[in-house]
Amino acid sequence: MDPFGLISQWLSSYPAGWERLLSMIGIEVHWFILQYVIGLPFLAVIAEAIWMKTGNEQWKRLSRTLAKGFVMVFAVGAATGTASEFGLVLLWPNLTEAAGRYIYFPLYMEVFAFLMEVAFIYMYFYAEDKLPPKVHLLVGILAFAGAWYSAAMILSVNSFMQAPVNVLARYDPISGKWAPPEVLLFVPTELAKVIDVNALKSVGASVLGTGDGFVKVILPSGLVRTLMSEAFAGKTVGESTLALVIKKEALSSVSGLPLKTVIDQIVATTVMNAGTFMITFLSGGYLATFFHVIGAAIAVSAFTIMGGYSLRLLKMPESPDREFFMRSLKFAAVVALLAIAYQGMISGHEMGVAVAKHNPEKFAAMEGTSSSITTLPSLIGLKDLVEKQLMPMMAYGDPNAKLPIYDKIDVNFRPPLIIHYLYYTKIGLGVLLGLIALLATFYAFFKTEVPKWLLTILVISPAIAQLTSFLGWGVREMGRKPWAIYGIMDVQTELTINPPPAWQLVGVALYLTAILVALVLAVYWFLWKR
Repeated sequence: MDPFGLISQWLSSYPAGWERLLSMIGIEVHWFILQYVIGLPFLAVIAEAIWMKTGNEQWKRLSRTLAKGFVMVFAVGAATGTASEFGLVLLWPNLTEAAGRYIYFPLYMEVFAFLMEVAFIYMYFYAEDKLPPKVHLLVGILAFAGAWYSAAMILSVNSFMQAPVNVLARYDPISGKWAPPEVLLFVPTELAKVIDVNALKSVGASVLGTGDGFVKVILPSGLVRTLMSEAFAGKTVGESTLALVIKKEALSSVSGLPLKTVIDQIVATTVMNAGTFMITFLSGGYLATFFHVIGAAIAVSAFTIMGGYSLRLLKMPESPDREFFMRSLKFAAVVALLAIAYQGMISGHEMGVAVAKHNPEKFAAMEGTSSSITTLPSLIGLKDLVEKQLMPMMAYGDPNAKLPIYDKIDVNFRPPLIIHYLYYTKIGLGVLLGLIALLATFYAFFKTEVPKWLLTILVISPAIAQLTSFLGWGVREMGRKPWAIYGIMDVQTELTINPPPAWQLVGVALYLTAILVALVLAVYWFLWKR
């Protein structure tokens, strides 16, 4: 299948193509900005700490410049984040209702993270001359800590959507056998009393045991998806699939109950027993996600700093500030090189292991283990080496492991194959960024001049870094399809019953894009022209 066919598959084979496209644009615009809110204050604090250690005023100047940059983008980042949250409520209201019991705590705590950001980010910039240096440095630490705290809360929610702790992926890497994921639920005892256990087993469910006020049950994800769809369609118990497992003598007493009410009781009991305050933080791959995101933000920020000062050196080679430009470029080059190495060898690896364990369907699509596409490794005769030896060992730590085969996964559980191309494009761009950072570090430290051809490459490197990060989020979010919440709710169920017309979606997308362009121009004007 050609790439254009894969794009068509992503847009048309899953519901709400235009709505998903708008959400992608909104999230990516917010993430474009958010990376600098996470990365720039951290680097500003490092530069300030070096100034306090060395007394060299150029480090203080660099710290001040970076602080000016993240103060400018922070307000717009907050606005686009609010827009993204409104978009979530307006386009995908059933998702927020279904997951509300799971995600309310981190979203509530994120409010305090935002207040922490507001207080300390602006204090860091505007109170510099009014605070002792050590106190000002502490304020800076609190500023980036607030941004990281905020990211930790939001990413726990996203990780829950990717791999809820009570959803069990069913892929055996040794046998290579795949089965649909299963959902662990804590059913209230009073409700469990009216369920026919034999009928429950006949639909692929199993009872694990009982506890104080609950019965532990494992249900096939397909059944859970059906029940969620029926609940949000307004069906009663008697009209739903749940009626098939209710005892005949009890059916009349519960048939008129709204199915959504019953599911809400099960969700409430499940959350209480799984840990009301910790359930999202226990999601599969949460820590790997958090550290990978922080690494991406620092990498993009570093490449942007490097690009900006490379442009200075190109445009003003005889400037009296040349030494400052070179010092700033060296700093950014080292950070960029370390960040890319960390992303590729540590956090990126951990992310891959987490996806292989918790989302085997996505992993199969990422690796392109389908006969319908031609992969790059197959073109150069390395497909067998990659699929049968290298990737299984990296993902599962076992030389006898096998990758999940995309074509053997039930069609109703398959993510779009386009993420295979996005994933390997991202990997290729990451390698390219590593080479660019390595060259920049080498010339900045070991040569008297950085050649113009390299400065030109460094000027465009921020765009490459942003694209790489964009593709990473694309793989993560597009690979979650057909699910909204993996194993629990599909895309169609989360969609509003009153979707806006296409022209409104296009209008909002253009508006968000215009805001981003205006922000870039404003930053260029205030940091370059003034």
